[in-house]
Amino acid sequence: MEKVILGLTIFIMSSIVGAVEQEETYTDLVPGVGMLEPSNLTELLHRGDIRAINNIGLLWAKGYKDKQSFEEAMRWWKEAAKHGYTVSMNNIGLLYANGHGVEIDMEKAFSWWHQAAFQGDAWAMNSVGDCYEKGDGVNQDFIQAMTWYQSAAEQGEPLAMFNIGMLHENGHGVEVDTSKALFWFKKAANLGDPSAMTAISRYYKEGTGVEVDLIESYVWMVVAEKLFLVQEVAELKSAKLEIKQLSVKLTESQRRLAIDRATEILESLESKKDHQGSDGGSKI
Repeated sequence: MEKVILGLTIFIMSSIVGAVEQEETYTDLVPGVGMLEPSNLTELLHRGDIRAINNIGLLWAKGYKDKQSFEEAMRWWKEAAKHGYTVSMNNIGLLYANGHGVEIDMEKAFSWWHQAAFQGDAWAMNSVGDCYEKGDGVNQDFIQAMTWYQSAAEQGEPLAMFNIGMLHENGHGVEVDTSKALFWFKKAANLGDPSAMTAISRYYKEGTGVEVDLIESYVWMVVAEKLFLVQEVAELKSAKLEIKQLSVKLTESQRRLAIDRATEILESLESKKDHQGSDGGSKI
């Protein structure tokens, strides 16, 4: 199955009255007094602080001190979108895709993602590709899906790399080619995508395009389980079950070897993250 993020694209500002100094995930948010007051919009516009405007929309969407309104989120995000802020365009698309404050309308979701994609947003490119693959808001077209996924992958978007792998695995718009699928899964996994890791684990478990290697299968499933988000309940449950089933097929020494290698992979991914820093595109 193709993969697309169903959460909110986010940028967190350090203070509503100061300059944006930091971009973090929503879980790290420490809201300040007055962050949800629409009256701040004029001041923010005068400062030209587009990321701050996006964050006000985020707080309206998530809620703060019993204040929550997707309609207000939409208003703030549209204001930021007028200034070409692709993160807000992505968020508006997600409101329409999820039916938050509006009726579900995949054509409108596709339109907003398409705008962001044409402005070079890799996450939006992946979402446009996903729409073409599923036929959501646009006629199904696997060739267009591949084209958009490839554009996103060229910018280093791991979701798109995973989706390219799935197109090759399923033969959607291309011939079935498990070698190419595994190649793209590995590229995505090396950037920390847990779904790609579960696919790699499956290939080694089943011997798809490679020799059966239960140790390698176990390694990638252990790493994937550590990287799935807490809200990805089904994926986490499946990974835990698979780890349990693989574990009984390995000796104690094999499990220790696998755990050591999994730890090395996790440390390597963390090191890459530290060196790259924030890329301005954190999403949940």
